[in-house]
This record gives sequence, structure tokens and C-alpha cells, in this order.
Amino acid sequence: MRTRFMIIVLLQILVLTGMIAYRQYWVSTEERVLLRTVPVDPRDIFRGDYVNLNYEISNLDLDSLLFSEKIRPNDTVFILLKKEPDNTYSAASLSMTMPSSWPFIRGRAGYESTASRWEVKARDEAGDLHLLSPRWFSGITTGDRVLFCIDLRSNVLSFFKTAEGHEQKCNTGTPLLAVVEEQAETRFRQLRVEYGIESYFVEEGKGREIETARNARDLKVEVSLRRDGKGIIRGLLMDSTDLSD
Repeated sequence: MRTRFMIIVLLQILVLTGMIAYRQYWVSTEERVLLRTVPVDPRDIFRGDYVNLNYEISNLDLDSLLFSEKIRPNDTVFILLKKEPDNTYSAASLSMTMPSSWPFIRGRAGYESTASRWEVKARDEAGDLHLLSPRWFSGITTGDRVLFCIDLRSNVLSFFKTAEGHEQKCNTGTPLLAVVEEQAETRFRQLRVEYGIESYFVEEGKGREIETARNARDLKVEVSLRRDGKGIIRGLLMDSTDLSD
């Protein structure tokens, strides 16, 4: 009986060791890509800081990707990735079969929905015209004076309708005070996709730093990709600083 017990324990140790070794091999040898993300950070006092991650490629614009096939929830999908000037990767195309090109990431489809894309023209106090694309823009009309909070990539982090004598301030981002001259809303088909890399544990006490990076849309995730497109998180980065060490 004792011998059988020792064999079972030894087998369990071997399995765990093999899993750890395989994960380490996967992380260290496969293709690495940087994905932009906006995490939500619910604090877990028992397990440190538990970060839920929502990637830019988590919600795909099917119209922009020229994708017209029928997708059902839980279908396996493949997203071909393209490298951006800032070394992050975005979606280049979507397919139901494994692409012949590389790199790509494998995901599981959620539900298709209809979303909005906004294009706003606003002129600042110096007379310069700015073309902005906020994720939403309700409650604003042409002629309104608006404070836009802008990140380094000219993304609108937040905005506030303002008036003389009632100035607002940006908590994050660079302020841009401008008057809206034109605005247009375009509806498009959107698909939610999950990649199995939507959660990550970080060292306790680093959650606040990650929250700040999230609010500034400056948090990135380094992902190792197997040749079949399956991804695994290697670490979190902000301004090229590894937050997972």
C-alpha cells in the first residue's frame, strides 16, 4: 500500500513538473507579440491583485475586416495579426480556418452585436482643426465647447462638455479644449472574441499602477503564440517596463 501511494505521489509530481516545463518552454521559445489592452482590476485580498484584461482585438469590427460569413457563439476563429508602428499588433483579417500566414491568434467567438464609430471635427482656441474618434460621443451637439483628454496616440480617453467659468480637468491624458464643428456616427457589426488570456495575476500592491496605465490606455501584454495560434501571457508592460517581475 505504501509503495502504491509513493508511486501515485511521484506520478503527480512528474505531471506537474512536465506541465511547468512545457509552459516555460512555450513562453521562452514561441513567437511573441504585444497586444494593447484596457484591464479591469477587481482587487482580491486573498490572492493579491487579479487583473481582468480586455484587448483591442477583443471586439472586432467585422465590416472593416470585410468579413461576411456566419459565426455562431463558441466557434473557433483565427485572427491574422499585423504589426503597428508602435510594435503592438492589431487585427488584419478574420477567418474560420487556420491562416497560412503568420502571426495569428486563435480565439473563441462570442455574440455578434451592433456598435457605433464616431468621427468628430473640433477646432481648438488656436484655430487648429482636430480629427478625433471617441468610442462614444452622446450628449454633445455641434457648437459645444468640449474638453477632450487625449493619449499619446491621439485616442480620446474621456471628454467633458464645458462652458466659460466652469472648467473641467483631465485626470489622465493631455487636455484639448475645442469647439465641435462636425460629428458623424457610423454603425457597424462587432464580434466579441475571447483568447483564453483574459486574466492575469500580478504581485500584490501593483494593482494601482496597472489601473493608472489602464486609464491612460498605456498597458500592453506580451503574449507567446504557439504555431496553432494558442496564446499564453508572458507579462504585462507599461512604457516598456515589465510589471510582472
